[in-house]
Amino acid sequence: MRFRVRVPVATRVAFVAVTVVAGTSMLGGCSQSPADRLEEWYSSGGETQIKKLNEDAGRVNEVSMRTIDVQGPACQDLLAQTAKAEKLDPIPDEAAQRYWKEALGGFRRGAGECADGAAKKEEIQVSRGIRVVQTEGLPKLVSTVSMIKAGLAAAK
Repeated sequence: MRFRVRVPVATRVAFVAVTVVAGTSMLGGCSQSPADRLEEWYSSGGETQIKKLNEDAGRVNEVSMRTIDVQGPACQDLLAQTAKAEKLDPIPDEAAQRYWKEALGGFRRGAGECADGAAKKEEIQVSRGIRVVQTEGLPKLVSTVSMIKAGLAAAK
């Protein structure tokens, strides 16, 4: 003996429509071009993080000739912003991701050393950390932005 469950036609149609839409969305995500994936990364937080990192690293650069009590907080801010940026998904462009990772590493090392030196009132350590931000972090961030701009321009 077989039991049949009667499902109203509207429910069956709605289920089929949802299934088709979900399947299409999944397939659409797989067929994104590299430029589309880069644009998605950039517009979903990448641009904001780049701007904030640039502002905080620029501030560290600006206060490089000032006193420890000004340098320390600037380095702390950059360190905190770097931690936020490290939580982003990888950039879907291999070259840009490589520069991004190097920029974040330079910011983490430099800002960390600077903040640690400021806490200990060690001017030489603070200066060394700021120099790492200036020579390793900032140039790699500029390269990252150049690679992203090139990738986005290629899409147009």
